[in-house]
Amino acid sequence: MASLNRASFFYLLLVASVAHSEDLSVCMRGWDATQNGDHARAVELFNSCIKDGNLSNASLARTYRNIGIAHRREKKPVKAIEAYNKAIALHPADVWDDYINRGNAYDEANDLDRALADYDQALKLKPNYGEAFYNRGIAFEHHKIFEKAKAEFVHAYQVGLRTEPLYERLVVYGLVEKKQ
Repeated sequence: MASLNRASFFYLLLVASVAHSEDLSVCMRGWDATQNGDHARAVELFNSCIKDGNLSNASLARTYRNIGIAHRREKKPVKAIEAYNKAIALHPADVWDDYINRGNAYDEANDLDRALADYDQALKLKPNYGEAFYNRGIAFEHHKIFEKAKAEFVHAYQVGLRTEPLYERLVVYGLVEKKQ
């Protein structure tokens, strides 16, 4: 009897996994559209993927993140914030990136306080995450708070971020010499 129950359990598990088979093909076409600059089409494709793709929570969160990215590239920060809210609500494993992305959208919507709160939340979840410090520096720059921006860029470097955009900011502030 116990082996029959175990077999039944594995059968049900198999049926459940087949029934929840994701189709990410439309999502991938949406990402291609985003990369090609057709952001409105990308959002349409992502929404279609959400509707018909039978997505797992992880894939659903990633798709909402991608919708947010497309909206930000369209210069629609409020719509991006709405998409990031949906991604965050799904608690993806890398939710700190959604907080950074939403913080960037808040910054673009001229809401520095909410942007900073999101960068802080990202750092609570992933301490010493250089991207959070870097993006906080960019937000301070947008709001012409240059000393704080400079400190954030230094902090990003101190915790190990080594990107070309950070290097360029360090050069602008005279913290490193420009490469010859």
